[in-house]
Amino acid sequence: MTTAEFIAACFWPFVIIAVFALLKARNTDAYPFIGKIVFAVAFAYLGLLLFYDKSSIIAVNDVHVGLVVLGLAMAGSQLWQPQLYGSWRDSAKPLASMILIVLLGCGLAWYAGRMLFLDHLTSRLVIEGRVDRVRTSGSRRSDYLADIAGRTVKVTTPVYERWQKLRPVVRVEVGRGSNYVYDIEYLSN
Repeated sequence: MTTAEFIAACFWPFVIIAVFALLKARNTDAYPFIGKIVFAVAFAYLGLLLFYDKSSIIAVNDVHVGLVVLGLAMAGSQLWQPQLYGSWRDSAKPLASMILIVLLGCGLAWYAGRMLFLDHLTSRLVIEGRVDRVRTSGSRRSDYLADIAGRTVKVTTPVYERWQKLRPVVRVEVGRGSNYVYDIEYLSN
């Protein structure tokens, strides 16, 4: 396990521990201190996520789980909105914005949840062949792509850097949702 994989694997346990710590210290004198620690670590994780989001497959999955949580939070946030009273003209605009937020949240949760479901709960696609045409998909927040036996797949940063130098013959398992390579077996040339 690389350092990037270890840091990515520790993200969701940190979130759970931080929530419990903040809930336990809610009405105590330790709350500001614990809040600062949680804020500092969360800010560090956010920085790591922005710069190293494709550093490991665990980080890619963390992003997808985070999108599901964000989508559900968006949809659920509208449950605590005040009741809309008055004429329909007065309540039409707030009601439309509430419906839009719920639909966007549900769509985001469905999109990322579908990727996670297809990647982890269905059989993976097995491709065998020589790695060809290793490239990036765009300019700024680009994906790392490689062609294997005529099929384009996404890879993480370490795999991209390794495959740029040499073009091995591989057998890979690709997630059906995100199209990321999950397992690599190097074959003899």
